[in-house]
Amino acid sequence: MIKAVLLDLDNTLLHNPDRLWVAAFREQWDRHFAARHAIEGASAALRVAIYRLTGEGTTYRSNAAAMLDALSQELALAREDLSAAIADFYDGAYICLRTHTSPVAGAAQLVESLLNQNMLVAIATNPLFPAAAVEERIGWAGLSDFIPEFAFITHSENMHFAKPSPAYFAEAVARVGVEPDEALVIGDSYVNDIAPAEAIGIHSWQVGSDDVLGGIIDHVRQVNWQEAYHSRQLQDSMILPQYGGNIAALYGLLAEVKAHQWHQLPDPNEWSIIQILCHLWQSETSVHLQRLQTILAQDDPFIAAPAPPGPHIPPCHDDGHHVMRCFHDAREDTTQLLTGLAPHQWRRPARHSIFGLTNLLEMAHFTAQHDRLHITQLCQTLGKCAD
Repeated sequence: MIKAVLLDLDNTLLHNPDRLWVAAFREQWDRHFAARHAIEGASAALRVAIYRLTGEGTTYRSNAAAMLDALSQELALAREDLSAAIADFYDGAYICLRTHTSPVAGAAQLVESLLNQNMLVAIATNPLFPAAAVEERIGWAGLSDFIPEFAFITHSENMHFAKPSPAYFAEAVARVGVEPDEALVIGDSYVNDIAPAEAIGIHSWQVGSDDVLGGIIDHVRQVNWQEAYHSRQLQDSMILPQYGGNIAALYGLLAEVKAHQWHQLPDPNEWSIIQILCHLWQSETSVHLQRLQTILAQDDPFIAAPAPPGPHIPPCHDDGHHVMRCFHDAREDTTQLLTGLAPHQWRRPARHSIFGLTNLLEMAHFTAQHDRLHITQLCQTLGKCAD
């Protein structure tokens, strides 16, 4: 059943003729850096930064930080000077680009219909622009009034992947707080929206090239429309992008943690942030990785579920960032174990004390679900989750 809808922005909610708009953007960017720093053709550096961002691999820095590093190298500017120049660009010349866009008819009606059904609604735009610029674009689509009601808005400062990486959508659903098969992506591009969303098990709806939203509006106004969507068949190719997206979602949330929050208990029977991270790290090494190793090494093994940890687990370390790095390293070991497995290995059978007959694929997927359970718990502890 659908609980969340992720809406693409450009050419879904906002008519944005790509070639015309990109040409205008590059012209304004070049003018800005030529006038401010006497740098000619600065948009070439931006293309390099975006290309690196959308390439394989990630350091789990935010997209904004990764792009700033690349631009600083290409333009030979200090990061402080570059940051100021970029901020001024988005405060000034960027706003003039609105004239090359126009709202898509029905965008507000679609958003309003979904929110009236208590659906979690997120803006899932390619996170190449900072938060202020994305909110500006949402305003160009005539949707400014809805910004406080969106469950999540992807932008370069809170995301670590970009389209068309399936891990981008895995990160987004983890931040929204739903399972992939509980989400529906609505977008115009098969390459950037539909294919990568479906690659991790998200449902999708592709809008036409004529920017007409009537079909999807009619669909979501049908009684119980969300119940027509059922779980997608689990595929081994879904697992590693979900692992990467989950790690990225954690880094995104931890970037918002203040020093005094790491050990705070939201309730006497709830874990602190550092306890959540300790549980993720210890579970990865002593439960999830060992379980997968056992299934690969033994024929039809019996897997015993660990005892529930309870509300009062001791913190494993004082430094939350250290614990996150340890968990990340442990997840890399799990990822390495699963990388390159043959199809028959993903389906090696096992017997679980709770789940009964299962296989390696289902157990690997349970690890991703376990991540998302505690990502949502962490989000709730920070007060960053949508109602």
